[in-house]
Amino acid sequence: MSITTEALGAADATTTSKSAAGTKSLAQNFDTFLTMLTVQLKNQDPLSPMDSTEFTNQLVQFASVEQQINANANLEKLIASQSINTQSQLINYIGNSIEADTMSVPLQDGKAAFSVTLADEATSANAVIQDSGGKIVATLPLKATTDRQEVSWDGKDSDGNQLDDGAYKVAISAIDGTGKTVAAGVTAYGKVTDVASGKDSSSSLLGMNGVVVGIDKVLTVRDTASVN
Repeated sequence: MSITTEALGAADATTTSKSAAGTKSLAQNFDTFLTMLTVQLKNQDPLSPMDSTEFTNQLVQFASVEQQINANANLEKLIASQSINTQSQLINYIGNSIEADTMSVPLQDGKAAFSVTLADEATSANAVIQDSGGKIVATLPLKATTDRQEVSWDGKDSDGNQLDDGAYKVAISAIDGTGKTVAAGVTAYGKVTDVASGKDSSSSLLGMNGVVVGIDKVLTVRDTASVN
C-alpha cells in the first residue's frame, strides 16, 4: 500500500458545504414566503385585516434558521482550518524517522529496526520475518527476558540473499518453561516517505516504504541517524 502527498486535501476539495446549500434553500423559501405574503396583503379584506401574529412568527423562524446556518458555516470554516493545519503537520513528518506501534516493519536501504518486549520470561524466543506473501524469510534470535530489546535486521534472508526494500511482517515465537506461548509487543522504526490526511487527525496516515500506520500509532519521532 502506498500513499502520497497528492492525497492531502482531496476530501476537502470534493466536499460540498452543507451550510451553503442551506443558505440557498432558505433564500428560496424566504422569497416564496414574501411573494405569498404580498399576495395575501393585497387581497385582504380592509374591514377585516389579517392577523400579523402568524407571519411575524414565521419571520422569527426564518431569522432563527439563518442564525443557525451562519453558525454552521463558521464551524465548517473552523474544521477546514484545522484540516489544513493537520496537513501541514503531516508534511513535516516526511523524511523523519518514527517509532510506531505495528507488527509490520519497513526494510529501507537494506536495513530494518524494531523493538520487542516479552510479557513474561521465556526459555526461547525468536523474531520471525515474513514477506508480503506470508513466507518466512528470516529468523532472528531474541533475548528470553522481559527487558525491552532493540533488534536490527540486515535485510538478508536465511540463505544470505539481500531482499528488496518494502514491508515485512514480524511474528514473535516465544515459549516459556511450561511450553506455553509468551505474548510480546512489537514497535517498528522507519523513515516516513508518504503521508495522507483523512477527515480528522485520527484517520491521518503515515507511510514507510509500504508500511502504513495511523498517526495515532506513532510513539516517538527520532532522528534518522539514530535508527540502525
